[in-house]
Amino acid sequence: MNCCNCSKKSKCKGCMNKCFPVPLTKVQVKAILQRFDSDGDRRLSKQELESALYYIGSHLPGWRATQALNSADRNHDGYINHGEMDGIVEYVWQRGYTIS
Repeated sequence: MNCCNCSKKSKCKGCMNKCFPVPLTKVQVKAILQRFDSDGDRRLSKQELESALYYIGSHLPGWRATQALNSADRNHDGYINHGEMDGIVEYVWQRGYTIS
């Protein structure tokens, strides 16, 4: 993947755009989290959250997954269900992960 929206295969040689990290949008965060629902049960376990957080660049994905669950798991069942998804998206988005 290029670091900008140019069509060059190399990292912007000759491209006028600078390569800066771009913050993830809430839509992107939600799509990434949903992609890590590995068993297809439409909810996220701590392990699935940890994998998603590792993918987006968390330095401590296990700790961050625990914090995310504590923040968004309203019924305290250890999973993020459909009704809790907006809360987990907000939590992750506020951490400022980027695409580089």
